[in-house]
Amino acid sequence: MRAGSGPYGFVLAFVLALTACAPHAPAADSSAPAYAYDDTKHLVALVDAAADTIRTDGLRPACAQFAQKNSRWFFGQYYLFVYALDGTAVCHAASPALVGKNLMGLRDMNGKPIVRFITDVGKRPQPDASGWVFYLWQEQSQLGPSWKSAYLRKVTSDGTTYVVGSGLYQMRTEKAWIQDRVDAAAALLERAGEKVAFAQFEDPASPFVFNDTFVFVLDARGRTLVDPAYPTMAGRNLADFRDAVGNRPVAAAMRALQHSDATWMQYLWPAPGSGEPTRKLIYLRKVVAGGKTLYVGTDLFLATPIWMKAG
Repeated sequence: MRAGSGPYGFVLAFVLALTACAPHAPAADSSAPAYAYDDTKHLVALVDAAADTIRTDGLRPACAQFAQKNSRWFFGQYYLFVYALDGTAVCHAASPALVGKNLMGLRDMNGKPIVRFITDVGKRPQPDASGWVFYLWQEQSQLGPSWKSAYLRKVTSDGTTYVVGSGLYQMRTEKAWIQDRVDAAAALLERAGEKVAFAQFEDPASPFVFNDTFVFVLDARGRTLVDPAYPTMAGRNLADFRDAVGNRPVAAAMRALQHSDATWMQYLWPAPGSGEPTRKLIYLRKVVAGGKTLYVGTDLFLATPIWMKAG
């Protein structure tokens, strides 16, 4: 069961308590991304409060609190972990046997270096840097692997820097995640060029593959140069793609990028399992690399709001 479903009132009470009780809670950051889903907001609130607890109480007292089952720190899917920047686990509420072990070599089922990506957040220059890591992992209650989304915060205690985090399985994909990954892909393409960037976009162990989402690259005519979702169909023309009602969202997005660097475009597409037309979004960014204009993007299904569901 995903956290946030089932005993929802308990989860809401947890978040309210977390907000009220967290010591010296940091002021809201106007530059922080706006998240659409409660699961995301709950996870961010938990980790941000944990970072503040480490900073004010110290690492060892904070870890003792995090290890208490059925507390505001550890219940259901929610638990906290803390890593030193060398990859050593210094707290792990769910798997205390990992504490003291260096896990820098740990990889997910696609080969993604999970702990290296986690510790990279702590190596950013901002004192309260944060980020997300997505990895394919074995969920014990399921037959097969599932995507897990982990939110991380950098925190310094007694002169030492750590990364604290927590994750949930099968979280709904946020627009903020899509925009962050596409913007990072565009920056990599501009900085490193096609050969290096394209190899990363196609690598399932890279940060650009997550939650069954892939970064694609189009040429100036809308033909695919990188297309991980359809690797045997290189060169297909997405400018000609039509949605469930005949609109051409990629062509419309490319027209919009004549006057801007990035755009969102909504369209309708059959939802997996139901076949009913459902809203999707494309995020597309224009990049000039090697003297050529290219387009980097991806898309996502939008969850149907409660007010749109049948009663």
